[in-house]
Amino acid sequence: MEANPLEKIPTQRVPVRRIRVTPDEAGMRLDRFLLVHNPGAPPALAQRWLRTGEARVGGARASGNHRLVDGEEVRLPPFESREPPPREDGVPDWALRALQGRILWRDRSLLVLDKPHGMPVHGGSGQAWGVVDAMRLILAREGAGEVPELCHRLDKETSGCLLFALDRVSARRMSEAFKGGAVDKTYWALIAGEPRAATGVIDQRLIKGSARGGERMVIAGGREGDPARTRYQILERFGAWTWVAAYPDTGRTHQIRVHFQWLGHPLAGDGKYGDPALNRSLRAGGLKRMFLHARSIRFRHPGSGATVVVESRLDEALEGILAWCRRGIVEKEAPGKRGAVRPPGVAGRGPNR
Repeated sequence: MEANPLEKIPTQRVPVRRIRVTPDEAGMRLDRFLLVHNPGAPPALAQRWLRTGEARVGGARASGNHRLVDGEEVRLPPFESREPPPREDGVPDWALRALQGRILWRDRSLLVLDKPHGMPVHGGSGQAWGVVDAMRLILAREGAGEVPELCHRLDKETSGCLLFALDRVSARRMSEAFKGGAVDKTYWALIAGEPRAATGVIDQRLIKGSARGGERMVIAGGREGDPARTRYQILERFGAWTWVAAYPDTGRTHQIRVHFQWLGHPLAGDGKYGDPALNRSLRAGGLKRMFLHARSIRFRHPGSGATVVVESRLDEALEGILAWCRRGIVEKEAPGKRGAVRPPGVAGRGPNR
């Protein structure tokens, strides 16, 4: 009888893990949460945990369709895996090198990372690794015994400040701070058109709607959904585009993107909620992604009580888009170039070289 090849692979014991739900994960189904935090694990494993009650929420059994609440603690049980031992090259070396040089601020309790665009926070959905996996590997190599736990999330295409807790007490306290609105976040975005007022407030409920193209959409407006509030301030006007600072008072999924879409001024480069024709007009200037950057984060330190403010600069690509928009304004205001206002790059000349 031929031996089972799996028997040649030694079992690897994965210990109990307790993960606190972040504000951005609030509303996620429990079965989905289990898969997100076990990238590559078969769905049958999560279903077994749910069926036997080994996966728990707040110490109690829960069904797979349970919608998680911000701050809840999810217990992932131990299990024996016959998968080959994880290799360090599961996270590409280039990603480790890139992230190692992007730590903006750190002490023994917390760490703020300058997240690059294009890197998902978690693995899954065809992505074998995420920023969380990379940071855990980076800190494990240091040998300090710190296991970074995510305090909030950023979309894959969003760059900028991302906060991690380095111990369970700090993770719990920061979760409470986010839930209580005690953490101030500032985002920079480029939006289509020009809002009339220099400052404004978007106070529209958000609800997760039907799937489109395999992705779940978030919809603003109406009486249903979760309360969501975003304040904004115009930083610079370019005619067809406007650079704004956005201050989310709540932390709903895709909040800034959907709120500005509802306002009639979608984010530049947003392939999910943006305007395809307007996005094409910016590609001439080199914008190949969404223009949304987590500029700064401000919070009270859970240990010392001191106020901490961490800022992230725009990268060269986004700085270049702002400069390109400014050149478009100069061209339109130059003598002999008066006419209809068009998005930069749409006119015959395009951007200056």
